[in-house]
Amino acid sequence: MSSTYEHMEAPNGISNITIYDVVVAGAGPAGVAAAIAAGRTGAQTLLIEPQNALGGVWTSGLLSNILDAENKPGLIVEIRQRLRAAEAISPDRDVYDAEMMKIVLEQLCEEAGVTILLHTKVTGAETTDRRIRQIYVECKEGRRVIRGHNFIDTTGDGDLAAQAGCQFDLGRPSDGLTQPFSLISLVAGVPKYVRDSNIGSKRTTCIPKHEFLDMLRRQGHEPSYQMPSLFPLPNDLCALMVDHQYEFSGLKSMDLTKATLHARKEIHATVEAMKKFSEEWHKVHLVATCAHIGIREGRRIRGLYQISVDDIMNGVKHADAITRCEFGIDVHSVKKSDGGGYSKDGVSHYQSYDIPLRALIAKDIDNLLMAGRCISGDFHAHASYRVTGNAVSTGEAAGTAAALATKYDIAPSNIPAQKVIKSLEKLRIPAPKGVSHEVAP
Repeated sequence: MSSTYEHMEAPNGISNITIYDVVVAGAGPAGVAAAIAAGRTGAQTLLIEPQNALGGVWTSGLLSNILDAENKPGLIVEIRQRLRAAEAISPDRDVYDAEMMKIVLEQLCEEAGVTILLHTKVTGAETTDRRIRQIYVECKEGRRVIRGHNFIDTTGDGDLAAQAGCQFDLGRPSDGLTQPFSLISLVAGVPKYVRDSNIGSKRTTCIPKHEFLDMLRRQGHEPSYQMPSLFPLPNDLCALMVDHQYEFSGLKSMDLTKATLHARKEIHATVEAMKKFSEEWHKVHLVATCAHIGIREGRRIRGLYQISVDDIMNGVKHADAITRCEFGIDVHSVKKSDGGGYSKDGVSHYQSYDIPLRALIAKDIDNLLMAGRCISGDFHAHASYRVTGNAVSTGEAAGTAAALATKYDIAPSNIPAQKVIKSLEKLRIPAPKGVSHEVAP
């Protein structure tokens, strides 16, 4: 495995070129996991992120809830343990303090020897002979070139893979539309008896969703999301998800802009309506909206294997399985006229199923892997595996495979899957037995 950093004279006035063993683009749950796994496997690893914090939807997106994590081993267990030690995660469910999540992820990356580069966006890739030769990033110093032996796309939207020329799928097959965006926010001043009303119940929300919807409607407010959620966090705040931004593309800056502006107006209107519920609600106020609107669906990069709805319906198992997905098919209404909630979108049933290593290896580029929601799958499969517990598991596998590919100087597709799986088993601590958490949609 190479451990040499080379600083070379760059072409066209670009300041410098840096070479790493593994370069990870995007520091959401998948990217952080990939970088940590690569670092722990011995690779000199760079983690690139355009926001000002690690964590993606967990932090900049204020999701505040870890989904499909309770039975998974590895880094997800470590993250929950550290949050629990800081009293920053609910003891009976996976809702957490986003600020503490930031520092926990930073500590884990530092301990793994990962180099972090924030405020930096990947803007292009140069390929030769089915390999990414170098990528281009924009940072405060201007345009910069970064080279790597192996790359991992954890951008969520598959930006790096698309820049490298990979084939991809996008949206619902019938019309190409993607699931809506949501701008999650934090509110304070929710009456204590409401915050505590879910203790001992099977739900995570402070108020059952249908009741919350009726309360908003009685104040003359009609939310775009017909299953609005308000759930308590361990920092005395509540997370609020009340909006759906329909028929926008996460691949277009103007769509992202319009959706964000519209969503923020809706959230402010929602909070004003909440203040009118009763006298006890008068002190409710908005603390923050997330730094980046939540995008459920972007490119699905073509891999050596495509996870399909048939896999989910039949509970398929694979010899190269790197995790088991237990989350249902969670398709949020693609159009407002579809009902404003979520459904299985016509799929009759589902079972837990394997995510194989092959779905993380790009079909068109030999030194590129994917993790998180941009791995290879169809529309319905994506609506299941896209949640963050699975993002962490796929990130760990992609990071391990990339580090081993660098070490043995071979393509990730040529590494025996069992070698990756055995390395993962050495890295992963077991999941706690008998743990079960409810999750908020």
